[in-house]
Amino acid sequence: MKNNLQTNPLLFKMIVLITCSMLVMLYNKSLAAEAPPISYTTTRVAVNFTHNTEKNELIIRVKSGREAIMQLFIFSADGILIREVAVNTRKMTTIKGLKKGFYLYECFDHDERMKSGSLLIK
Repeated sequence: MKNNLQTNPLLFKMIVLITCSMLVMLYNKSLAAEAPPISYTTTRVAVNFTHNTEKNELIIRVKSGREAIMQLFIFSADGILIREVAVNTRKMTTIKGLKKGFYLYECFDHDERMKSGSLLIK
């Protein structure tokens, strides 16, 4: 005696399809529960550069709505990392020895890009 699943292959395929889709949904839900929450910051960051030609120093001021230590990366125009500097949003940071030229920068706060742009040292 055959049961309904053997006599009706369409019914069997539907049950397998529904079961597989439910397993995929459960798997995705478990991955979403493990993922860290995405934090959206509304903090605006301003990065200001001042070049002191007498001392060959670049003074960096990072302004933010909260106090934090951020990472500032300075790249050459070719995309080569020149400097990596930890900057405090409440203090000035000084870099010495940068040559004249065009640079790109990116400012990160805990792996989140807060600001990027270009810098020209004359």
